[in-house]
Amino acid sequence: MILQKAQKLLHSNKLLEVSKYKYPILAKPSGVTLDHHRQDVIREGALLAESMPFARQKYNNFIGKDLAKRIEVVCHFHDEGKELSRKWQIACQQDYESFLNWQLNNKDKTFREYSLEHDAGVNIRKAETRHEFFSLKKNSTLPLVLQAAIAAHHGKLSENFEDRWKDEGFEEFWSRFKKESYKERTLEQIAKTQYEYAGPRGVLQLADHRASAKEEDDFVPEITKFQYHFPFKDKRNVQKLIENHWKDDLLLVRSPTGSGKTDASLLWASKQIENRRADRLIIAMPTRFTSNALAINVAESLSDTGLYHSSAWFTKFQEQVEAGIIEKRKAEKIHEFARLLQTPITVCTIDHLLMALTLTREDHHLITFNLANSCLVIDEADFYDDFTQANILVLLEILKYWDVPVLLMSASLPESMLPLYQKVGYKTNQIIEDTSDAFRVRFNIKTIRNYNDFSDIEDLLELCIKKNNAIIYVNTVDKAIIIYDWFIKRNVNPILYHSRFTEPDKKDKEQELIDALGKSAWENNYAKGIAILTQIGEMSINISSDLMISELCPIDRLTQRAGRLCRFDRTKIGELHVLIPQKNNSTYSAPYGEYNRRQKKWIPCEAFNKTKKALKIGSYHADKLVNLLNDVYSDETAFSSKAVSNAQNLKEYFQYNWLINPKHTTSIDDTETNFWRSRNIAPQETVYVSKPPSKYFSNRLKYQSWKLNHSLELPIYLIKKAMNQHIIDFETIVINEDKDSIYVIREGFYDNNIGIKFLSDNQQL
Repeated sequence: MILQKAQKLLHSNKLLEVSKYKYPILAKPSGVTLDHHRQDVIREGALLAESMPFARQKYNNFIGKDLAKRIEVVCHFHDEGKELSRKWQIACQQDYESFLNWQLNNKDKTFREYSLEHDAGVNIRKAETRHEFFSLKKNSTLPLVLQAAIAAHHGKLSENFEDRWKDEGFEEFWSRFKKESYKERTLEQIAKTQYEYAGPRGVLQLADHRASAKEEDDFVPEITKFQYHFPFKDKRNVQKLIENHWKDDLLLVRSPTGSGKTDASLLWASKQIENRRADRLIIAMPTRFTSNALAINVAESLSDTGLYHSSAWFTKFQEQVEAGIIEKRKAEKIHEFARLLQTPITVCTIDHLLMALTLTREDHHLITFNLANSCLVIDEADFYDDFTQANILVLLEILKYWDVPVLLMSASLPESMLPLYQKVGYKTNQIIEDTSDAFRVRFNIKTIRNYNDFSDIEDLLELCIKKNNAIIYVNTVDKAIIIYDWFIKRNVNPILYHSRFTEPDKKDKEQELIDALGKSAWENNYAKGIAILTQIGEMSINISSDLMISELCPIDRLTQRAGRLCRFDRTKIGELHVLIPQKNNSTYSAPYGEYNRRQKKWIPCEAFNKTKKALKIGSYHADKLVNLLNDVYSDETAFSSKAVSNAQNLKEYFQYNWLINPKHTTSIDDTETNFWRSRNIAPQETVYVSKPPSKYFSNRLKYQSWKLNHSLELPIYLIKKAMNQHIIDFETIVINEDKDSIYVIREGFYDNNIGIKFLSDNQQL
């Protein structure tokens, strides 16, 4: 009925309205008419609605409304203000005429080419009027959920624009939105209401962007469906177990490394999507390094796999763009599709999902709506880290209200987590476990020893040289570099891999590790080399060795590390030596614990201390590791006050921002806000390994492209140390017309073999 009345009114006024202007009623300075654009957006909205059959069914079950019809309505009305606001339409017509005049001397050139050389919408901006406000005025009887979608489709339903709403005479609409956002509701009620609003709101914005791109002959990613075909003849035990328990709302799976968990998770996702419990799959990994490796792995058996995290662009696209395999603009659109969780399967970090719950960006509404209509795999969460776990519980609680199927899988999932998940509202009462290979001895712990200095363990380092096939895990980058130097002085070239490399160097390091100690190297009998790794090598690199030296860490992390012993040969038993770092006559646990500034030392977390007491020299199989895990995490987790407060802030962000975006908006790759953080780590900043070729960048895209190739992240306290040592300088650059300041490492202090070189106290310049 709403659409029919609108179409009759439009038809009766059409000749009258056209006669007011030199050109037909326009939607864009490019000359696209409002009628044309409206139909394009409606068409894109229909395509998006068609691509999510489960979301339509779920929306109807949750809300009792037809999602496809709501999308059609908001797509129809979203730009009506461009016709109703004479001021806006005159400005648009002026911009269009400027384009036509330019085209007289630039035959066959497009509006996009024009916009690269000129301020294509200058008159519209000078008009200082918001067309979406007028769209609301014309459609003030629409349900508030649809008004919100129209108001938000250019990101102006935000506290930052409150004055604009009032100054342009639309305070009654703003007051209506504020009143709705302040209604007292439980977290469950807000989750359901946010879901109702986020559907039309997020899909309208995406449909509008896609329609506009097509009108400019720009690339838009294809909308595809999840497809997976199991690549093996027979299913392994964990894969059979998951198929038997796919109906569980929260499925907890514990299975040893190398048991086939990745394909098991894809089988589980297939069941969810086949049985109308989800439209797509999201796999959330603990770090961006692990998500890189998994995305590469699953892409072999899945079509259209998206990868998103802070450096995913470089991992997936940068080399292809530089080689001319894919156009940059096309790659950017595909990358953006993954960020919005629009791909049939998206591999991302847990931080990306947590950040979306803050609703501090307009696109978080579409991300959360897509998340609500997906099935989620959480792979290898860090159970020693109460800060991260408290955040994950908030995520799980909201997912529970959205009826999102969740699979949490790990080689090291403790029984003590069950009560926490039950408190959130899940009826889960068991961890499904693959015990088919539980009693095969995986490795022997040969020695456990304290050490203050690497001279204390030279016999073990010499053993690595003798074997010429070893993995060494240390807990800090500084120690990794010291060990690297020890080998270099003995004319041995180990492979050093840690987080403080640029993205190109990380990619080279990963390939070097795979070439030396990867599966192919072992199968073809040429595996050799010594790898020195920090935490980023615990899960992300598929390599193996017969010998391992590892500093002590919580048992769940140690289990992951030990999973790289004899990984590709079930007949062999690995050799593990555990080191307990000492400093100033006490155990040095960094980064597993808290740094006490008053005592000036690290206080180990409980899991670190309990692991230290539990580990013994002897043989270890999967069952023994599980028993150790349950002993270390025997008590129900008691979160620290800091973790509890931080998680509560995440809930409050979701509750306060569910309708109106806050004043403090966040950047695309942020993992924290003013009052919340995804992880309890020291604040970090971007540092550049070389000066830019020019201090001026014509636009932010060119700056970002340079940044991807030449930057790394460092804790702020290390940046200050390096500045005191005259290793890092402050440089001023200009991006378009905006000045910015960046940290740049002086020439000679970054090396692609070891990263940034700090000076010891007696070496300072």
